[in-house]
Amino acid sequence: MRIDPSTGEAALRAPLSLSLPLPVSLSASLSAALPASLSAMDADAAPGGPPAIRAPQDVLSGVRVASQLLQDFRPITESIEWELGHLHWAQAGLLTFAENEVPYVVNNSGRLSEDAAALLFHHCADTAPQGAIAVLELGAGCGLFARMFLQAFRHLCQQEGRDFDQRLVYYVTDGSPRTVAQWQERALFAEFGGQVVAGCCDAMRPEAVQLPDGSTVPLPPLHAVFCNYVLDVLPATVVRRQGDGPVQELRIRTRLTDDAQLVRQYTALSPGEIRALVDHADAAQRARLLPLVGLFEQEVGFFDCDQAALSPWVDAALSVSEAAPRLLVNHGAFGALQTLQRRLAPKGLVLINDYGACTPEAAAQAGASQRFGRTSAIGLNFPLLAQLFGREGWQVLAPSGDAQRAIHARLLIGEGCERTAAAFLNRFSADAQQFFEAPAQEARMHLESGRQDAALESYRQAITRSPRDWRLLGEVAEFVGLQLRDFSAGIELARSALDLNPWLSTWLWNVLGDCLFCQEQFAAAHEAYLQAEGIDPRDARTQLNLAYTWQQRGDPARALACIAQGLAGDAHGVHTQRLMEKQQQILARIAALRASEQQRLAQRAARLQGGA
Repeated sequence: MRIDPSTGEAALRAPLSLSLPLPVSLSASLSAALPASLSAMDADAAPGGPPAIRAPQDVLSGVRVASQLLQDFRPITESIEWELGHLHWAQAGLLTFAENEVPYVVNNSGRLSEDAAALLFHHCADTAPQGAIAVLELGAGCGLFARMFLQAFRHLCQQEGRDFDQRLVYYVTDGSPRTVAQWQERALFAEFGGQVVAGCCDAMRPEAVQLPDGSTVPLPPLHAVFCNYVLDVLPATVVRRQGDGPVQELRIRTRLTDDAQLVRQYTALSPGEIRALVDHADAAQRARLLPLVGLFEQEVGFFDCDQAALSPWVDAALSVSEAAPRLLVNHGAFGALQTLQRRLAPKGLVLINDYGACTPEAAAQAGASQRFGRTSAIGLNFPLLAQLFGREGWQVLAPSGDAQRAIHARLLIGEGCERTAAAFLNRFSADAQQFFEAPAQEARMHLESGRQDAALESYRQAITRSPRDWRLLGEVAEFVGLQLRDFSAGIELARSALDLNPWLSTWLWNVLGDCLFCQEQFAAAHEAYLQAEGIDPRDARTQLNLAYTWQQRGDPARALACIAQGLAGDAHGVHTQRLMEKQQQILARIAALRASEQQRLAQRAARLQGGA
């Protein structure tokens, strides 16, 4: 709006005229056609015509927001979305990682395993434990960290001539019985024999391990506990206190999207049936909602609450963080750590690797749960953890440059373990991470600039520093085999990576299959793609590659079925164009074969008729 400086704000305050200047001819014709007033128009309306215009407030009083309430306000980690995340872990187990719903490479590539193995070795040398050396891993998930830790620790002890590895008993645990069963099905820890005890353990009450046969093994005094991406799935809350007022808690209300057409694309259930499932007493029935999690909409608000009903950790947190405008309290994680403190052997340690807030300012903005596929997590409030457990007689150590890392490391340990502390601060620092990661980062930059020679040299240096990083080996195999077209080298590197992780990566099996296919080892390539399909049948790249091999094997029907499966699973459209192109090639080939067959039949008929 432009303001006349001569009139200023007064012009804005003047009442606006509702009559607009009209051209004379148009004004005359309208005046003849329109009634003198809206009242006159209403008076002229026939019986049963439009009703009289109501007051605006009366109109708005009857308007309702279209909403499908599923669950009213409650604490975040008691919401239906949070519960469904835990049900998904229980049902899917390792498939959550295999289908790339939850990122897992950062703590399962081998690098973190080697760092933890070095830390435990220095700790054993520092404390000289007698007898068995008990180590517990909570929330072991895909199990790769544990497997590669055991291999790295054994190698280090043999290299240094110590027997710590022979006395090690490793309790690898998870909260999901399905996950533990899948470890057994894949013989993930078979090579370690009785040195590994695999079973379920409640991270909230880490006191015993339930074995697959239903028996229970009490945990002995623990020399070390590893918590990798597990504390973030334990209960947490966000609170605030304004002045002398009551404590308020952040709560969440869940609604179903009002886009009925979108809902129908996911389910035939009605909104009423969906609401009934939210409150169903049977967890298996509630799990039917898992495919619909993406249709849930949330609103949040702070509500006064009975402070006595909150976790005691909230009181403790408020006592050390009075100035915080809002406070994330990971009370489930803190309770678990307190229990672990009682379970530790003298001078035992807890190693945490997780995501979350590293500064009080960042923690004040944290609190919303984060979705990873169908699962949910809440990052840790690391400053509060340090404040609370620093008062419990522990050192809470953070390595230099930790705030810049995607995953944050903390060591909880008592006094008198200087060598252990020094090893942690060295191995987990940002400088150490950069030492191992820089060559691969440089290689990727060289590739972006088209400098393949420089990239190859950087990759050589990267593998020299991290020869057991399966993710890196696969990356180099793809570069060497599919870009430099040294298929034999690509096959060897891919197989080295699969020796470390044959269970969870469709990508690795596809890299191997592609190198074999390019070498015209079609049968071996087909078998590699089938291995990938066994991990995740919805993977679009796998289905595209199987379409090639099924067609090559003379089975166009199966090839087209793979195309359909790949299109259905290509959520981000990365392979859609190639899948469609391959579909057209297969259909054209089928049409050509049909035409050729018709031609042969016609020629046969002509010959037979001529002979007659």
